[in-house]
Amino acid sequence: MNVKQAIQSSANVIRVTSVSAGDVYKRFDDSYDDRVYYGVVQSVHNDGETAIIEALEYSYRYSSLDINLKVLRGDKEYKLFPSSPEELNTELDDVVEKKTREINTKTEEITKLAKEIEEIGKLMSGEKLKDLQAMSYKELTQSQYEAKKLEAGI
Repeated sequence: MNVKQAIQSSANVIRVTSVSAGDVYKRFDDSYDDRVYYGVVQSVHNDGETAIIEALEYSYRYSSLDINLKVLRGDKEYKLFPSSPEELNTELDDVVEKKTREINTKTEEITKLAKEIEEIGKLMSGEKLKDLQAMSYKELTQSQYEAKKLEAGI
């Protein structure tokens, strides 16, 4: 299936016509890992020769959130599409939810480790030694053990 033809026949063409501070965009980067970036334009610079967009970009991949200040130069080709604050919030809400779950999991791990350290500390300090005792046992020579086995019919 030719994906490009399917997309072109079902999606409208979108051309960004102006950019200003506060605009939210979605940038696709297919250089090596097909990553999607959500950006918020911080400022736009133009000296007549060089045009630059300065933006704060968010990208979530492999449970890692990257936040970077990105400089988009006017002489380079970027795949920018308009987005909305709601779409950005939805993406970031998902990240916050995943990070909250990670924090809860790590908190449980930390609590377990702290209890283990506490138990080791009690053992080492002697606090728990007063409750400990050696197991009861009886020492036999090998020949005594064999004789007991014969006696028991084992």
